[in-house]
Amino acid sequence: MVGQGVARAWRRRVLSTSAGGDRPLILFAIQELDSGGPDRVFFELLTHLPRDRFRLGLIVGKGGGRYFDNLPADVEKTVIGGGRYPVRRLARAIDAFRPAILFTTLRMNLTAAFATMISRHRPVFISRQANAIASDFAILKQQSRIKHRLAEQVTLFSLRRADAVVAQAGDMAAEIARHVSPRQRLATIGNPADIPSIEALAIEQAQSVAAPVGNPAIISVGRLMPQKGYDILVRALPAILEIHPGAEITILGDGAQRDTLEALAQNLGVSTAFHLPGQSAQALGAVRQADLFVSSSRYEGFPNVILEAMAVGTPVAATKCPGTGELVIDGETGWLAPTIGEQALAAAILSALAGNGAARAAAARRHIERRFARNIIISAYSDLFGDMLATHA
Repeated sequence: MVGQGVARAWRRRVLSTSAGGDRPLILFAIQELDSGGPDRVFFELLTHLPRDRFRLGLIVGKGGGRYFDNLPADVEKTVIGGGRYPVRRLARAIDAFRPAILFTTLRMNLTAAFATMISRHRPVFISRQANAIASDFAILKQQSRIKHRLAEQVTLFSLRRADAVVAQAGDMAAEIARHVSPRQRLATIGNPADIPSIEALAIEQAQSVAAPVGNPAIISVGRLMPQKGYDILVRALPAILEIHPGAEITILGDGAQRDTLEALAQNLGVSTAFHLPGQSAQALGAVRQADLFVSSSRYEGFPNVILEAMAVGTPVAATKCPGTGELVIDGETGWLAPTIGEQALAAAILSALAGNGAARAAAARRHIERRFARNIIISAYSDLFGDMLATHA
């Protein structure tokens, strides 16, 4: 969708949907709106932000997907294509739609940083950072130091281009604060949880999905990639089996590390207690039936899987890494391994299995109700957008 003909079509569509008076248009931009954590956050915002304050539009590089297909009818959706970084196409869309605010995440942060340099219209630019920057690039630099050192600098440049940056947790905000200027607004806003809906979906799914195996049954959900630390979880399994010989670990997800993890489990002699059934559309139902949810991540932005495990009442043990501390509070809402390593994680898991899981699960649910309920997070974003519009009027 490029060229002046497309731009004219976009303008006609903007005019046809601008009957909402003087409500400012917020244009969301993400590569696709399918099933990831940032995708879900955008879906929640596009669905529940107040229509009496804002008009909402969406730019994606790739159309279709779980959340894309279920957006409210009043959200203007445009697919621009253009590969990983469609800078010129996004610039044309900005000029066509003339939004008051451009709100981006993931690769669209970098795309928008350059697109707003060449677009004629200059909206208020707000970017949402998805992961801890230093931790993310520390792993990537192991693959190609020069390439990813440059990519890190470009990422920091894109943050400095924004008028406001949203961090998902306090430790992420502290990191970003070292790289942005005083003129920029830095907001810390977690991810929303519609707890009744999450719980209802988990109950529905549990009726048709088999419970995870093991006594106790330990579960995790995520991509099989270095960030998630599943190699650490596999290495922790022998110590767990010494105390709980019937324990088994199931990870719902897929990724490049599947063969590596299976080989590691085989070498450690724990392959019969370690399962990789792949991705599941009924993951919540499985998590609800597990005895313990484990996050072994080396870093996170804001782990939605932990949020959802807490919402469905499953006790949680996790590594102490960027992104988890505002959810898993050791001794209160879960069990936290003080360092990232198999011994510390095994100790946290064993403490969880020996402790009062029901009490901490209940405390975890109260915690997310107070801090991350959907209405609280939607209100925080609504206030941010309103403040930025007033500041840049």
